[in-house]
Formats: sequence, structure tokens, C-alpha cells
Amino acid sequence: METKAWYYRQKQKLLLTTSYLAIFTGCLLNIPAASAIPLKDHVHIFNRDIPFQPTNNLVARQDAREVPLPPGSTATDGSADLTFYGAECKMGLYEGSFRNRGGPVDTGPGARWEGYPLGSRFIGPEPLVFPDNKCVNIRDLHPALPNQISAYIVTGYCECRFYDHEGCLNEPGQGGFSAYNREDAALWNNGPDDNTLESFSCWKTSHFDDFNFCSIKFSDNPSTAIGRPVSPLDLLKPKPPGQVIDRRYTRDDMTNSPTRLEGETDCQRMPEGITFNYYKINGCSCRFYRSENCENDGYSFTDGNPGKTERIYGLQQDLKSYRCRAPFGITWVPRDDI
Repeated sequence: METKAWYYRQKQKLLLTTSYLAIFTGCLLNIPAASAIPLKDHVHIFNRDIPFQPTNNLVARQDAREVPLPPGSTATDGSADLTFYGAECKMGLYEGSFRNRGGPVDTGPGARWEGYPLGSRFIGPEPLVFPDNKCVNIRDLHPALPNQISAYIVTGYCECRFYDHEGCLNEPGQGGFSAYNREDAALWNNGPDDNTLESFSCWKTSHFDDFNFCSIKFSDNPSTAIGRPVSPLDLLKPKPPGQVIDRRYTRDDMTNSPTRLEGETDCQRMPEGITFNYYKINGCSCRFYRSENCENDGYSFTDGNPGKTERIYGLQQDLKSYRCRAPFGITWVPRDDI
């Protein structure tokens, strides 16, 4: 780790020296200071931030062609941080640990990129610009990231293959790996891929072929559902046992039909006659609605991932329906129903 920190400090010194030399040269040649160091689109040479690119304005040269790059940002001030949850394909690449916080060495803000490898229906451009398996060289996203990535995250309905060479040209047996709804905030602790990655390609998938079943549990008394008191008040003043409602959805419940898409259930009614104080989702991601038939204008929120998600008290009470899908997101807590 000391070696990496030393290299980082040398790189910062080199950047500073180069900047002073460029300004001095500009003065000698009577060049305006603003053009002594050519910067484009407010790319800052010290914190190396690039504002969020909402369309395919950010381009790179490949084989003498200008090619669009996925929309994303290298900003380190939190202004363009993504929420790594949802069906849309998202990726984060970091020079240190996740968002360069709490890394193994003091690397300052560190280089990073967060964005949409397959484009975004919310911010553009059109999905056809980023077809499946489109190769992206990491240096085109941020010149300081190739062979410097020590943490990453990939979420959504996509899988991404990382390579230790540009052009996504690794042969079998060479370095790199694939990631589907996966993260690693410390690559230096987990195998040989730390500081080796140079390119990646992604493709759409929900891994529905690997799906078996998922479950969801509702209750008006969390202590009954969990099987133990969840707060001191439950010991001092126990509540009535209440109801516990278990529901299970198999692969057959999510196969394609006239009333649903592949990988999702039909619209389900919320349990009636209970106060909504507890739910647990194992192995799927569920969309909840304030409408009775899962209409989009009644959409409220989505929760659940490939692992276990458990919520108690303070829950929304006006929910009337839900629909569960093949899971996306990071498994922070393992399932407890298998």
C-alpha cells in the first residue's frame, strides 16, 4: 500500500510541476494564461472532475473515429453521486475504496467514474447508442483510472465483464472478471485484479434463468413475525400476536403471460385487515403502489434485492398493491428462507 501512496504523491507533484512550467512558458511566449493549460468542459487538473454528461457529448477517439461514451461523471464533490439501486444498469469505478472513502492509503479525493454503461432512458442518449457488449476503454472515461481501480460496483439488469487490457481483448486464462449486481470496495484484498483493469463491456440480463423462487412476509406485529421482541416496549407491554402472512412466488409465477412480462409476477393485492408494521422480502425486488391494480400513477417505491430485506414500523399505510420481479441490487444480508 505504501508503494501505491508513493506513486500517487509523485503523480500529484508531476501535475503541479507541469502546470507551473506551462504557465511560465505561456508568459515567455506572451500566451494568455487561460490557454497555457488547455482545459475543456471545466475539467480541473487538480481534482480531475468532469461534470455529469447527460448525453453523448463526451467522445473519444478509437480507430480514427469519434465514438460516444456512456453518460456519467467523474465529480468527487457528491454532486453527481448515483443511487446504486434499480433495474437500470449502473456502474461505479474508484481509484481507492468505494467513492474513495476509508481506503487503504491517503489518496485524497481520488479518481472515479459513476454512470450508465448501457445508456439511460431518463437522461439519454437513445439505448441503441450503447448496444450490448460495446467495449469501453476506461482511459476514455477518466485518464487517471486505467490500472488504478481498487473498487467497483455494478447494479441493475446487466452484467459487465472487466478486462486487464484495452479493447476488451482478453483471451481465456488472462485477467479480469464478470460482475452482476456485485461490488467490491477493496480489490486489493480479493484476488489479483487490483490496479489492473483497462476496459469493460456490458450486456442486458436479469439472470432469470437462475431464478428459483422468492418470498415476502407481512405482519402487524414485528415481534411475532421475527420470533423475538424487537424493542424494550415489546417486553414491558407486549402487543397482541397479530397476523403473519407469508407469500411465495416461484419461477412459474414470473414466466411470460398475457398479464405480465417475463421475470415479474401478476399484480398482487396487499393483505387486508392488518396494520402494515413489518415486511420481509427474500430474493426478489418488489414495486409497491397506492393504487389497487399496480397502475404507474400510483407507484410509491421499490424494495428488495437478491438477499434479505427487512423493515419494521414507520411504514407507509396507504399501499394497496405490489408486483415482484427478478431481483436486482447488492446482497447486503443473505436470504433466510432457503
